[in-house]
Amino acid sequence: MEAPSGNGSQKALKSMTGFGRSRRVAGNVEIVTEIRAVNHRFLDISVRLPKLYSPFEPEVRKIVSDAIDRGKIDVSLTRSGGKSGLVDIMLDEDLAQSYHACLTRLKEKFCLAGAISVSDMLTLHDLVVPVEREEALDQEWPEVEQSLRDALAALDHMRRTEAVALWADMSSRIRSIVDRTAHIGTLAGSVSLAARDRLEKKIRELTGGLELDQNRLHQEAALIADRSDVTEELTRINSHAEQFLSLGPEGSPVGRKLDFLLQELLRETNTVGSKSAATEIASHVVNIKVELEKIREQIQNIE
Repeated sequence: MEAPSGNGSQKALKSMTGFGRSRRVAGNVEIVTEIRAVNHRFLDISVRLPKLYSPFEPEVRKIVSDAIDRGKIDVSLTRSGGKSGLVDIMLDEDLAQSYHACLTRLKEKFCLAGAISVSDMLTLHDLVVPVEREEALDQEWPEVEQSLRDALAALDHMRRTEAVALWADMSSRIRSIVDRTAHIGTLAGSVSLAARDRLEKKIRELTGGLELDQNRLHQEAALIADRSDVTEELTRINSHAEQFLSLGPEGSPVGRKLDFLLQELLRETNTVGSKSAATEIASHVVNIKVELEKIREQIQNIE
């Protein structure tokens, strides 16, 4: 089974970690979007926008959630440049009149010298208020959207590239597990014969060399062989491994399926270990479990 392609295919496997950045310049306005992604059980999106762009947050979240299925996503968008045309400057004339009247009374009460100037008035709060022009702000949305999509594309490229390396490592380990399973299958038969020989030898030692009931001996040996038979477990391990390798080319989201199969592989491997006390088989079981643990670490990063 070949590793999934890291090209632009919609079926590509994806890592949950990556970074994407985009910079767009429109007139005297520069928009920079940065997206960071790390692994997470679910989709968790955090968005940081300039206050001016806060009305865009719902649409930003929708675009990101349409592009990504799982992971912790941090979206940061900055804007620099002039705001000409985006805001109107409003003067609160009623408030200015009240401020002026208050200052006049202060001058008269405390016999203060000097005239009330414009600079005096401008130091007072809320006299001059910038008001956003929604229709003008909407004209910047296409640039914001394109910047976001470009950053997502860069993030996607990194996630696909990393997934190729992750899959190559995991699939190699799965094939190693299949090879070890084959060795265990070969050893299992000889282990049963050895167990029968040990049983016969032990009985002879205990009975002082008396003639043995061969039928009873065969029955006891059959019980031992049945308790130590791992054929079904090995068959299921191979089946789960085959399913595991077939999921890669399906593309993300597939991480949860891979994790489920990994748990099944570990369960069957533990059963093989508990059924067989042979040193040779136990060694293979330990090595398989080591490989499964390394695969588990890799799966945490697969979407």
